[in-house]
This record gives sequence, structure tokens and C-alpha cells, in this order.
Amino acid sequence: MNSFVDFFLRIRNSKVFNGIVIAVIVASAIYAGVSSYDTPPQYIAYLDFFDNAITLFFLIEIIIRMISERSLIKFFKGGWNIFDFLILAISLVPISNVESVFVARLLRIIRVLRIITVVPAFRHIIDSLIKSIPRVGFIALLMFIFMYVWGAIGTMFFGTVDPENWGNIGLALITLVQVATYDDWAAIMGNVIEVYPYAWIFFVSFIIINAVILLNMVIGVIVDVMTGGSKKVI
Repeated sequence: MNSFVDFFLRIRNSKVFNGIVIAVIVASAIYAGVSSYDTPPQYIAYLDFFDNAITLFFLIEIIIRMISERSLIKFFKGGWNIFDFLILAISLVPISNVESVFVARLLRIIRVLRIITVVPAFRHIIDSLIKSIPRVGFIALLMFIFMYVWGAIGTMFFGTVDPENWGNIGLALITLVQVATYDDWAAIMGNVIEVYPYAWIFFVSFIIINAVILLNMVIGVIVDVMTGGSKKVI
């Protein structure tokens, strides 16, 4: 029994096998793109066969990984294993309705996410993002507080001048998001600058605090988490 499990373990750890898995995932991505075009009827059967072959390969691959773990409980303790299993389970959902073409395409696109679990560098990036969520969350909350304060001030001063952007707190928050992303923020400021010549102080101070300082703090936290565990990937 141990030799049987070791055989599948060697397959799972094989660079050739992992290379084949990556190639199939890339082929799946290409197939998802090709299926978005209007395919001639004579080629649909070939594409369906190709899709079924990819799904079958992923099924065999995950069975190999389950056997190599020696225990299903041990297999499902891994978060990435659960992620792969769910993607495969979604891919196995039968799609027979013409009205479900959109769902079928969506399932094929989701299957491309399998490449995250195959490439260690991708897993490291996602793990780093997850680990940084608590620290980033506090910065994001602080960004929202500043945005809410500036939004309330904006409605008080600019609500009557430019009601389309500052008519209420909801519109003001959406406008400030646009300003924070530098999306034509000068035009938004230009709508009120004639009535309020010192409105530039409002916009520049918001950009400096939210878009420059706090946003760079978010990037710094993510980079710090990623570099802290970079040695594990090498």
C-alpha cells in the first residue's frame, strides 16, 4: 500500500507533471477565450471534446493528489486543496441548457484560477494579501473616516454649486473616490473653484492624506508582509 501511495506522491512532486498541469491550465485559458467568439457549428463538437478532456485531466490530477496525501482529512485541511476541489466541482456541474451558455463560460474562466495553486509564487502573493488584511483593514477604516469627513464638508460647501457631484453624502463619497484615483479630479474642482476660489485646499489636502499617505501605507504593509516571507518561496 505504501509503495502505491509513494508512486502517486512521486507523480505529484514531479516537475514534468506540474509542467503538464500548467500547460493544461493555459490551454483551458485559451479555450475560455476561444469560446467567447461565435464558433462555427462544425467546430463546436471538437471544442466540447477539448473541454471534457481538460475537466477529466483535472479530475485525475486531484485524485492523484488525494491519494498521495494518504488521508482525505489531511487533504481537506489544506486551504489550497479545498480551493482546487471547489473549482473542479464547479467545472463538473452539467450545463445542458442553451440559456446557461453564460454560466458555462463563467465556469471555464474560473477554472483558470487553478494556476494560482500550481505556481508557488502566486500562492505566496495571495497568502501575503490574506495575512495583510488585518493591518490593511485599519488603514482602510482610517481612509473611510477621512473620506467621510471630507465628503460631509464637500456637501456643505459644494452641494448647491455642483449638486451632481456633491448633492448628498453618497454622491460626495463617490466623487471623492474619483478624486482619490486622479480620474479627472481637476474638472471636478473646476466646477466649484469659481464660487469658492480656495476650494483647491480641500481637494489637495484630501489627495495628500488619502491618495498619497494612506494609500502608500497600504502598499507598504503589503510589501512588508510579502518580503517577510519571501525566503520561503525561494
